[in-house]
Amino acid sequence: MLFDRTVRWGICGAGSVVRRWIKGARQVRHTGITAIASGTKESAAAAAAELGIPEVLSFEEMAARKDIDVIYVAVPNTLHKELAVRALRAGKHVLVEKPAAVTASEFREMTAEAEKSGCFLMEAMWTRFFPVMQQIRKCIDSGEIGSVRMLQSSFGFRADPSAGNRRLFDPEQAGGSLLDVGVYSLHFADMIFQEEPVRITGLSSFDTDGLHLQVDEQTVCTAQYRGGELAVMISAVRTALSGTAWIYGTKGHMEIPDFWKPSEVRIVSEKGARTVRESVRQRVSGIEDEGYQYEIAHVNDCIRKGLTESPVMTWEKSISVLNLCDRLREESSRGKHFPT
Repeated sequence: MLFDRTVRWGICGAGSVVRRWIKGARQVRHTGITAIASGTKESAAAAAAELGIPEVLSFEEMAARKDIDVIYVAVPNTLHKELAVRALRAGKHVLVEKPAAVTASEFREMTAEAEKSGCFLMEAMWTRFFPVMQQIRKCIDSGEIGSVRMLQSSFGFRADPSAGNRRLFDPEQAGGSLLDVGVYSLHFADMIFQEEPVRITGLSSFDTDGLHLQVDEQTVCTAQYRGGELAVMISAVRTALSGTAWIYGTKGHMEIPDFWKPSEVRIVSEKGARTVRESVRQRVSGIEDEGYQYEIAHVNDCIRKGLTESPVMTWEKSISVLNLCDRLREESSRGKHFPT
């Protein structure tokens, strides 16, 4: 469906990511937020009042509304498939938070529904849409740091299990570090190497401080690619990490702070050192967007073009990363159990 009017969004979920994401939506022209739904009417109403969203609906009501074009699914991981499928069957386009689903097979069910309905479906891996990622790609393709041989990345924080972070530590909601933040490193590695690894292995820590947590508190993954390149990726929800990625080549390296939402890259090569910065542009004063506007604008553009799949964040890439997560979880389950 091609149209040039405002793209009308509905939001499923009322957690912290919604409060951050909506700042990006406010920065995108011809983007409207019609309604919000959550697990309870009370939480949805509180978010609506705080964020200035006109209506509070149930999940069922949102899928049925004719004045909503696309639904942003930002609920616990185990509900991603259910709500996305419901929306797609109702003829709604869908942007679903990372991870796209709990397993690769779940996401395949979602893509099958998108194909049937002719509706757009994309995983909200916002990292892929930051302008600085184009600078990183340009540096690699130009050979400025030579052939890429190794990647290191880490993303982690120390969360308190007793301070409203139940989702992170609940195996019934597919919590743990791998699915919460580890997927960023897996997607980032895909952006750099542009292929699946030929081998991947990992180690995870459970219940490190006697709190009887049943999810991976921290995970280290090592992947090898066809040319012998290696990636070392660290995630954690009980350990604060630097949040930096390093890309090492035969002639230099790159350092990317906050690689999951990158705004700069430091490049060191035979030519010397330089820093490239791409700050997130703020169109609306008083609202500080971290960079969600890039993926939102991309979704709007895809919908206007009548696409069912993003040419950037493809279904194949989402399935590839979820396949890797499935393999890592199976490997770790020999000693401890990941959520399934």
